[in-house]
Amino acid sequence: MGAHYCAICKQTTFSGKKHVFGKSHQSRLRVVLLKFTEKVKEARRTLKKPQVERFDCTQHKQKIWCYCCEVEIERNVTDDNMTVLYGGVIEHMATPEHKNKTHKFWWDNKADPKLKDKVLFTAEEAERFKAEVSEVLETFVEKEDEYIKQEAEFIRAQEKHRQEVMQTLLEVCFPGIQWHVKKSRSCLMDLTAAGCLQRFLSALSYRVE
Repeated sequence: MGAHYCAICKQTTFSGKKHVFGKSHQSRLRVVLLKFTEKVKEARRTLKKPQVERFDCTQHKQKIWCYCCEVEIERNVTDDNMTVLYGGVIEHMATPEHKNKTHKFWWDNKADPKLKDKVLFTAEEAERFKAEVSEVLETFVEKEDEYIKQEAEFIRAQEKHRQEVMQTLLEVCFPGIQWHVKKSRSCLMDLTAAGCLQRFLSALSYRVE
């Protein structure tokens, strides 16, 4: 029999198809699928109630390994301003490519058929998720806009106070001299609801059939 590399066991075997029926392979396969399905289960919980958060580069750029496709996938969907948690997982697992490779993975490794649906999302589920995300994003961006307005008002108040203090100090220390304190410019990021929402919905264009 020819050599065969088993990605689950991470070793080369010479027993052909008999290897996948062995206790060692099946034991490792169960561990792999348990970890894999747990990660997908977390994504499935967000289907009806998507979670949107302000982007955090330390948390929202994570990837997970898809054993069926043998590729790393983005866990979330983000535009570096906002993040839809597990959007990347749902997007990937709703594609026809993932579905086909999942069937092959299950067949090649003789995995438990009952577990297969746990790592698949239907096109309908992905579309419903996208619709829910649209509504959640609108609410989130409105709150972000209000937060930015409040921050801008706070910065303006701080700047006004700084100018007044500086003017007072100059007048006290150097009486009789006319002083004019220059205004400093503050740059604020413009995050309008329409702009953010449009960019994000573009990132959530699912490739499903």
